[in-house]
Amino acid sequence: MSTRILKISLLLIIAFNLSCNTNEAKLEQFKYADQKETITCNTGYDAILKEALYTFESDIINKYDPKQKNKLRAYRAYISNYISNRTALQETVSPHTKAVFDVLKSKKTLWNGKQLNYSSPEVTCIIDNLNDKNLKQTIQSLLSVNSMSSDLFAAPLRSSTAYSRDAYLATFVALDLYYSKLHDIDFSKVDLTANTPKPEPIDFNKTPAKTPLKVKEPINNNIDHTGHNHN
Repeated sequence: MSTRILKISLLLIIAFNLSCNTNEAKLEQFKYADQKETITCNTGYDAILKEALYTFESDIINKYDPKQKNKLRAYRAYISNYISNRTALQETVSPHTKAVFDVLKSKKTLWNGKQLNYSSPEVTCIIDNLNDKNLKQTIQSLLSVNSMSSDLFAAPLRSSTAYSRDAYLATFVALDLYYSKLHDIDFSKVDLTANTPKPEPIDFNKTPAKTPLKVKEPINNNIDHTGHNHN
């Protein structure tokens, strides 16, 4: 290969890489950077996947259990509503979710059209690291016959709570049952600010509990010396 052709080839490769990079969205704010780490798949954007998981959990807690903030209860409610086709995502997605989704959407290998790309390196890593052997085997069996879908995957989740202990499974749930479905939302018609978690109201009429003061015992200087010999 001549030097001229080699230079042209290198320039084309650089231009292609730059083009790919400029097409990828960037997340301006990481709200959960200080939270416990989730998955390690060396995707180049594991931090985004971590942010995506915590954002998903925040959304479903805000939607399904805003008072008690029980994560497991929120998961169960979301999965049940997903199976029944009653998730009402327009009433669940927050502005931060949209920002995270824009970044995920720009990761072309992650998607097969509007569906999660189950054969992508990112998703393959997540599946390979699932702790629940039964769910892992179910997914791999469905993949082996080219029948994997989010609807088939959701059904066995109804009788499982493994996602509460396994960050890989929780991430898979978030990607497959939540973010992939955001492709169908017309965000121009959704008021995302209405779904922002509200701060707990302060009840100014509630009297704070008072800690009883410890009364210091007075020193008794009038000691009875009767019966003592002071000679």
